[in-house]
Amino acid sequence: MRLRYRIPLALITIFMILTLFIASSYALWKVTVYQETENIIETGCFSIQFEESSSINLNNTYPMSDESGMKLSPYSFTIRNTCTVDAKYTVYLNTLEVNGEKLADDFIKYSLIKTEDALNTAYSLDTAKVNLDKTHFSFDKNILKSYEIATGTLKGKTNETNEDGESVTYDLRLWIDEKGTNSIGGQTFEAGVSTIAYATKLTENSSAENLD
Repeated sequence: MRLRYRIPLALITIFMILTLFIASSYALWKVTVYQETENIIETGCFSIQFEESSSINLNNTYPMSDESGMKLSPYSFTIRNTCTVDAKYTVYLNTLEVNGEKLADDFIKYSLIKTEDALNTAYSLDTAKVNLDKTHFSFDKNILKSYEIATGTLKGKTNETNEDGESVTYDLRLWIDEKGTNSIGGQTFEAGVSTIAYATKLTENSSAENLD
């Protein structure tokens, strides 16, 4: 075979090998968020229902831009006040123990918006406020870190028979920051969503007063 044909064929072979290596490296990354069952938190007459409608399971994902991450299919969940007492709630994202090497939280980006909101913003998980008290949460795996990612208030039912308590639905998206490289191949990130709520009295301008 002439030399002028050998050189292009060698370049094509090298390119194909590099392509297969990059594809196989990306396929090793894994991001999973799950909520296995309906989560109901109750204190006396007050209760909040945590209803999930879908789940994020980003097996074989890869680092991506914020623009691409915010277009992913969301994990949607609804928080509903089913009592006659007004509520103030906090939503937490709890990072969980994994089998094998864990992907560091600073590689994880997220967005959390109310379903009706048009504005979608990306955040780095490791910049969210850390919750030091993890005793309220229960998962099959140990909680490594608990992040506060949203707060809000919900009006209670007008009476015991009505079903007019307020609710809010959130869309949560998670992805690997585009700064991720092949050095994090094979690592895993898992997390679970939880919410804590307590009784408040909402004034006319919707500000909450703690009833502790």
